[in-house]
Amino acid sequence: MVTIPPTISGVAPLPVELLRLICDAADRSGLYSIALTSKTFNEIATPALYSTIDLQVFHAIYLCVRSLASAPARNAMRRDLAGFVETLSLRDPDSWAGMSTFYGKLLSVIGRRLAHALPRMWRLRSITYRIGVADTVPLFTTLVSGAFQYIREVDLELYCQYPLMGAPEADSEVSPVAVGVKGLTTLKLYWSGDAYRSTYKSFMSSLLKANYRTLRKLTVLPDHGPLQPALQSISSFPALKELEAPAYILSMPAFEDTSRIRRLTVEWWDVVELASTTLPNLEEVACTPEQLREFLPEDAQHRRPISTVMLDQVRYERTRSGGEFQCEEHEAAHGWDDVLCPALHRLRFSAASLARLGVAAEELSVSALLDLLPLLENLEYLLIVLQNTPRREQLSGVARLLGSMPRLHTFLLSDGLSRTNGNGCPFEFADSEDFQRLILDDYDLYSSSLRRVAFTTEFEWERREDGWHPWGHIVPDREIVSDGEDESSMDEDQGGEWAGPSPDTLSP
Repeated sequence: MVTIPPTISGVAPLPVELLRLICDAADRSGLYSIALTSKTFNEIATPALYSTIDLQVFHAIYLCVRSLASAPARNAMRRDLAGFVETLSLRDPDSWAGMSTFYGKLLSVIGRRLAHALPRMWRLRSITYRIGVADTVPLFTTLVSGAFQYIREVDLELYCQYPLMGAPEADSEVSPVAVGVKGLTTLKLYWSGDAYRSTYKSFMSSLLKANYRTLRKLTVLPDHGPLQPALQSISSFPALKELEAPAYILSMPAFEDTSRIRRLTVEWWDVVELASTTLPNLEEVACTPEQLREFLPEDAQHRRPISTVMLDQVRYERTRSGGEFQCEEHEAAHGWDDVLCPALHRLRFSAASLARLGVAAEELSVSALLDLLPLLENLEYLLIVLQNTPRREQLSGVARLLGSMPRLHTFLLSDGLSRTNGNGCPFEFADSEDFQRLILDDYDLYSSSLRRVAFTTEFEWERREDGWHPWGHIVPDREIVSDGEDESSMDEDQGGEWAGPSPDTLSP
């Protein structure tokens, strides 16, 4: 039976089933406008809006968590918005560079409100929580309680303040904690502060021991110290495919068999020493140029099939810091001739063709890329984080290389190094779409495969049927007007929805 909703003023009524199809087909960015259309559309679109939350901007996180924590009785249609959430990702993308805008009392408010809302997220399947809240014990307690029967992915940044000088040190013994979470496929734990305290050690160790059989992705950083007792009691990780951890963890009995691991990330300060039988099927590695040599020895009987290399853990993001990288000297990238090219030439000892490459370099060097061209013929993705602003002739000079990379669909230049050093400035042409279009015209003469290009982390270019379109421009963070909760208790919180409109003001 087809349900016909009430007529919208001036619009013929449509079946609810058709409205659901419209919402399912709509881009997420358009759901908010759709929800404002009518109460019926609002009722249909709001669950979709809240099902996946992925935020990196402080004011958006503040408003969103306020909505999630608000009591259902205070929301439009008396909805429990927290109950719609399936994926929750709250992340500060700039903290690694000391450029965070997440601050003070309001950050504590976010932590308290999320602790209040989390128990009601009964649909939760995945959580990423890395925004620097000082005390994450309440959050951890809720996560391991067993309240989330569907949860499969946990990604947490843990911070526990060091005790005051003269305070007694925490007990070094780890008492196991009853864990109701089973079947995790992803467990990523980053910590700082006094993570060796018994409370955190108990939570982390118990969570790992309860889920090691099903884990496909595991992160333990900056070291395995708090988890050492748990790791020593685990015989193997039978499903593990991705590991981000200190390199020496591979010498532990739990990692005697590394044949299933396809992706490895190691920190720049690690000394990497691998037996020839370790990581035989490794396909992706994030490491320093010096460490790369250890993964691709010249005289190995078995060559690892490495097809993805992210030197210095480079990552592109349209944020204030421009992504991420880990160089030994934070403000100094590598030279091509003395460091990058010698390291990348080791890829001739890989059993697979190179498909994805990321590097941090002093400058854009066409001659260096030309030297590496035999290794780049099957390249699909290229990211170069630059310390110096590239000149017009350097940018255009890349064009003639594109014809020799027929599979390249993504070419990204990042000004992350320029943004995060002492000057804190993007490339000089970061705001000039006209200048960048001229370079794209040059690229179009040599490449028909490019679909995504960036000359800065300020915005990107996407090739569509009618040509190149800029998108994703960085939006300045807005000032947060506190609702007073930082001076009052949760009981006085006025709530209010973040992403959903107020349908009570709409025409029936």
